[in-house]
Amino acid sequence: MNPSPTFLPPQPVIPNGRALYFAALAHACRPQKRLTVSQWADRHRKLTSKASSETGPWKTERVPYLREIMDCLSARSPVRSVSIMKSAQVGGTEIALNWAGYIADHCPAPTLIVVPTLEVRKRWVRQRLDPMLTETPALAAKFNAKRKRDGGNAEDMKDFEGGLFIIAGANSPASLASMPIKFVINDEIDRFPWEAGAEGDPLGLIRKRQQNFSRRKELNISTPTVKDASRIEELFLAGDQRYYHVPCPHCGEFQPLKKDNLVWTKHPETREITHIAYACAHCGTEIDEHHKPQMLAVGRWVPTHPERKERSYHINGLYAPLGLGLRWAELAREWLTAQDDKAKLKRFINTDLGEVWEDRTSDLPWQGIMARAEPYQLREIPRGCLVITGGVDTHPDRLEVQLVGHGRHGQTWTVDWLVFPGDPTRAEVWDKLTEYLNRPLVNGCGRELRVEATLIDTGGHNTHDVYNYVRTRAARRLMAGQGANTPGKPILSARPKPQDVNWKGKIIKRGVMLWSVGTDTAKAALFARLRGDSESEPSAWRVHTSNALPEDYYKQLTAEAFDPEHNRWVKRRGRRNEALDTWVYAVAASQHPEIRVHAMRASDWTRLEQMLEPPGSAPAAAGEAPAPGAPPTAAPPEPLAASKWLQISGGFVNRWRK
Repeated sequence: MNPSPTFLPPQPVIPNGRALYFAALAHACRPQKRLTVSQWADRHRKLTSKASSETGPWKTERVPYLREIMDCLSARSPVRSVSIMKSAQVGGTEIALNWAGYIADHCPAPTLIVVPTLEVRKRWVRQRLDPMLTETPALAAKFNAKRKRDGGNAEDMKDFEGGLFIIAGANSPASLASMPIKFVINDEIDRFPWEAGAEGDPLGLIRKRQQNFSRRKELNISTPTVKDASRIEELFLAGDQRYYHVPCPHCGEFQPLKKDNLVWTKHPETREITHIAYACAHCGTEIDEHHKPQMLAVGRWVPTHPERKERSYHINGLYAPLGLGLRWAELAREWLTAQDDKAKLKRFINTDLGEVWEDRTSDLPWQGIMARAEPYQLREIPRGCLVITGGVDTHPDRLEVQLVGHGRHGQTWTVDWLVFPGDPTRAEVWDKLTEYLNRPLVNGCGRELRVEATLIDTGGHNTHDVYNYVRTRAARRLMAGQGANTPGKPILSARPKPQDVNWKGKIIKRGVMLWSVGTDTAKAALFARLRGDSESEPSAWRVHTSNALPEDYYKQLTAEAFDPEHNRWVKRRGRRNEALDTWVYAVAASQHPEIRVHAMRASDWTRLEQMLEPPGSAPAAAGEAPAPGAPPTAAPPEPLAASKWLQISGGFVNRWRK
């Protein structure tokens, strides 16, 4: 019997140091494989249940219309700016996330991600960004979003090799300041505030941070809001305006999908939609929705202005892949149920169609209002104008003033509109305002009218300067006011200013009453009157303006539009609104408790007419100014100062006397 073999332990393999060195060197010198954003996403991105209805590997073929948009953001693409005006549930935010992952893994650089507010940032990071960083293997090695050992992996910053993500809120100037940034993602840009504190437009602040990088890129994504007030609409119109064209499965002609081409039939009793299809814009044949995946797969983006460098894309809810968005029948059902509710209709147009909302009730062209201007000069008082009030808007370098006259049946006249340039922190500009407000105006009958009350805005940069001026009582019934964007709020209401109440709750002597102005209510009233004037005869007009006013006045007067979904007024893009604001303040001043023009009775107006437009005189006709130097038909009495018409007691009209 042979002896048992001797088993020796395995000998260690000594690595060849030279071979290891050159292998590592070859790996380090090997050029990085060129990937586009869509290729990176298809290879690495993982979807989680926290942020997506479908989990697992990302597949661009499910949303083929996103491929070109993502690839424009690739490192080797010459495109510098991409803007997407979209509906909800079409994958807009996924573009931002895929690009962010691509940056961290493929082309590291300092990147700024901006969402509307700091509150939204917290949700965006936890629901969107962190799940991608932890569930995508290529990124999990670079990040650990669940561990917060240091400030490099916090809610507002994600640090990685070669770059970092700064996550900011558009309402916070501090989060947008100072640090140079190569790439920028602006998500839901239409929800950004117009101003980030006192620093100005947040979009301007963001772009300044990119100036140091020649190969910078920016991505702007949003569902739109109100026409002429939408940032994403502005960016879309400035770009090449691309629409996704898909072929008809019957005739093969390419076309963009539009809501107006949806056709449906309803049950005669239940009124439920029983059949829906898309009518081809070329052959008219009905296209069933089950054709959509094949149509999307061979679709292509077609630019309206191919000569422009900036890329801009529009996509609506009709393109949403099956299982990811609303079906065509659901879109049609929402459209039908929204017809009787303006807020629902706006929401449908914005979020389902990706289009701007245009409210015809406040869409009054300034050209039409200017065309109705009447032939009277500024500071001249037309017949029927019996009470004058003022509104003042404050700015760091000027005061803007408007005088508004009031008459029967809610009629108003713009009596004057001007600017006092100067620093409101200095007394000189307020002295000019005092002299102006105390200067009497003379009507066609030779009677003097004075500014009975003036409301000055305190919501700007000169709050305490306004308080100090109002305390001087240098002009009649000076009022410190602050706008309140509360629907249905009275045009004028008052409360003691907190700074004028001491620690015992007593009003400080010579304190200032802060008047609250229901700006939404006043603006709604103005636009309702303007709309009524456009549909009525001149004799029934309620808002009178002078043809001596410049074009800019009418642009500013119509500078805002109503947003029914959020129940507020928004400023139109690129339009100043000082003429509108000062008109509102002047009308609010007319509701001072000692005047109450809105509550005056017919007998009160008759008394004013007898004193200011007495029988036997020849006042100018409505909307007419007396010819310069022309004597009146009957010799008017000597001008009477308003101070001689006013008594100490009694109502506003009872104070007027000869």
